[in-house]
Amino acid sequence: MKPHILLLTTEPPPIPGVPATGAGLRAWGLAHGLISAGFDRITLAFAADAIRGREVDLTVVPWVRTVERGDLDEFIRGERPDAIVFQHWGLMSEMKADPGCPVAIDLAGPHLLERRLWSSKNTDGDLREKLTALSRADFVTCSGVFQRNYFLAYLLQAGFDARDRELCPVIPFSLSPELPELDPERSGSTLFYGGMFLPWQDPEATLRTALGALDKVGNGRLIFVGGPHPSGDVSEGRFDGLLDALAAHPRVERHGLLPFEKMLGLMRSSSVALDLMPRNAERLLAFPTRTVTCLWAGLPVVHNNYDELADPIEHAKAGWTMDENDQAGLDALLVRLLRNRAETTRRAEAAQKLVRANYTWDRTIRPLANWCEEPRPRANKRPAKIVAVATEDVVDTPRKKTFRGGRVGYSPRIAVTGPNRAAWLLSPIVFLIALPISILLLVFFLFAYIAKRIVTGR
Repeated sequence: MKPHILLLTTEPPPIPGVPATGAGLRAWGLAHGLISAGFDRITLAFAADAIRGREVDLTVVPWVRTVERGDLDEFIRGERPDAIVFQHWGLMSEMKADPGCPVAIDLAGPHLLERRLWSSKNTDGDLREKLTALSRADFVTCSGVFQRNYFLAYLLQAGFDARDRELCPVIPFSLSPELPELDPERSGSTLFYGGMFLPWQDPEATLRTALGALDKVGNGRLIFVGGPHPSGDVSEGRFDGLLDALAAHPRVERHGLLPFEKMLGLMRSSSVALDLMPRNAERLLAFPTRTVTCLWAGLPVVHNNYDELADPIEHAKAGWTMDENDQAGLDALLVRLLRNRAETTRRAEAAQKLVRANYTWDRTIRPLANWCEEPRPRANKRPAKIVAVATEDVVDTPRKKTFRGGRVGYSPRIAVTGPNRAAWLLSPIVFLIALPISILLLVFFLFAYIAKRIVTGR
């Protein structure tokens, strides 16, 4: 019998009536990947507050449940899993007790960096939370090679073995091996954009250029699916002007956030997906959910030329990669595509071919499935002993002078807890002991000097 795996995440999976989110789709892919690998005892649970106030029928997927954050320990005891897989580390702080089984964490994106770009002021607390969560994990995965290089430094701080060549294997974001059929009636002049408004993702220039291209061609349309994150507008109204422009344009079909199946229907009726955004630290590391989903649906993408998906898209001719600052080039490309359906049809087929070969959950799940076959505690696991003190230079903010662990310096800097911190705390006691000894030595040398003067007569 296969082990019972409990998969925990903060956001709902793609179930009817609930807007699709990246974290929910990632957890869904991991769960189905394990099912495809033969695991027949899977429980996927997400934070109940993610659907508070919504009418959601969870009976359609009997192995999906909700859990109150404050009741997580009790929920785990009731499930009695053989292993737990956390989709990211944000929910781990709610697990106060020892779960009694090995724990894995799937790092699907640079969440700490997202918090910083979200203007989180709790820099020390966020990093301490992350390192504490990682130090409790027995196994860790991530979404991409670029991300893996970023995460390795944190894993070493959390006590993982730098000599482990298999540390943090990559499981790309993946979807079902049963790809949607290409719609033969799909429009050849429909642009699609889907996604939430987040501080680290800015589609405004691309969308405004698209509106201009539609005006030049005189036909076609833009389907827009998006808006603030369901848990709150973390963009703080930054895109209100863009939403007004979209609402006022006669060739825009605007939707709010939609359940996955409804969004997929709109994708399948479109010809080109817009996925070009300015680069920043988060975008350079992202393995974008929206991009893979569009490719999976047979929707070629206009994509950045700098992230991990850029080369696969370019080599497979599954879309078009370009510099995000080349808005003139984007305008010319969109005008050409809106007038020439044949090119988008060819690239739609290439898009699905790329996904079928690389990004379906039955192909990508193997590293996690292998661990779940025989989940083991990590050897030499210990509490995190290294915490970062400041990260003001992640974004353009003034550096602040800091004092931690007996050292004064400028961020970013690492302060080591444990022995160094203890030494700093003991320093007053050491001073009090050393002071009388120093005075006695001073008196001794003073008498020696006087005695020498008397003996020598000088």
